[in-house]
Amino acid sequence: MNVKIDKERELWNKIVLLREEMVRTASDKNLDFLDQEVLALSQALNKLLNEYEKLLHEK
Repeated sequence: MNVKIDKERELWNKIVLLREEMVRTASDKNLDFLDQEVLALSQALNKLLNEYEKLLHEK
């Protein structure tokens, strides 16, 4: 059970960091959220969120 909780925390921390990076990148470069670099970060974020959601449903 602890391994599952650790995995959940690890994923959540990655999600938070990636989201912050996406917003910072967009803000620093005055980009909108349709810019290619921001979209790539957004896709990575969505992948992590999907993985996190699957983990939660396994409980």
